Amino acid sequence: MRPALFVAFSLHHFIVAQMEDGISPGSRHSHPEYSCSTETLSELKEIKSLVAELKAILDKLKKQGAENLCSSEIPCELKELKKTVIEQKEKLEELQKEVADKPKVAFSASLFGQGGQTLGGYTSEVILKFLNVFINIGSAYDPSTGVFTAPVRGVYYFGFSAFANNAHSMGVCLRKNGQNIVATYDYNSNHKDVNGANRAVLLLEKGDQVHIGLWSGLSIFDSYNSVSTFSGFLLFLM
Repeated sequence: MRPALFVAFSLHHFIVAQMEDGISPGSRHSHPEYSCSTETLSELKEIKSLVAELKAILDKLKKQGAENLCSSEIPCELKELKKTVIEQKEKLEELQKEVADKPKVAFSASLFGQGGQTLGGYTSEVILKFLNVFINIGSAYDPSTGVFTAPVRGVYYFGFSAFANNAHSMGVCLRKNGQNIVATYDYNSNHKDVNGANRAVLLLEKGDQVHIGLWSGLSIFDSYNSVSTFSGFLLFLM
C-alpha cells in the first residue's frame, strides 16, 4: 500500500506541477515539446483519479486511526478503574477485619442504685465496688472486686462521678495498676451535699487494671438516682 501511495502521490504532484506551469492536456498544441498522446493523457487521468481515491482512503484510515486511539484509551481507563476498585476493596476488607478483630469492651455501673447508702470513714483507702451494673460487654469489669482488667492492649476511656450528703466530705480517685491518675474531692464544711466527677483516656497493656478508690476518712453516697458511677470502654487497639 505504501509504494502505491508514493507513486500515486508523486504522479499527482507531477500533474499539479504541470498545471501550475500552464501545461495541461489541452495545451499540447501550444507546447509541442510537451505534447502527449491521447493514450498517455488517458493514463494520466486514470492515475489522477486513482490518486483521489487513494487520498480518500488515506483520510479514512487516518480518521479510523484517531477513533482507534480513543477506543484504546477506554481499556486503559477501565484498567485504572479496576485497579482503584481492587485497592478500595482491600482497604474495606482490612477495616472489616480490624472491626471483627476488635473486642467489644464497655461497662457502666453505679455504686448501689437503690435505697440510699453511705460508705466511708475507713482508716485506709478502699476499692469501691460498683454493684449496680448497667452494661458489661466483654465482662472486663468485675463488680465483685470493683476492678476493670484490660483484655487487650489499647486506648480506653474511663469516667466516674461521686456524691456525698449531709456533713460528709467526699474524695475518690481513679487508679491504674495502683497508681493515682485523676481524682475528685470536696470537703464539706457547710453540711450540704457535695459531688464531683472526672475522666481519663489511658493506654493500657493487656492485663492492666483500673479501679476507683475511696480515700481514707472520706465518704461516698449512692441511691436509686445512681449519683455515684464508674464507666469505661475501649476506644481503639494499639
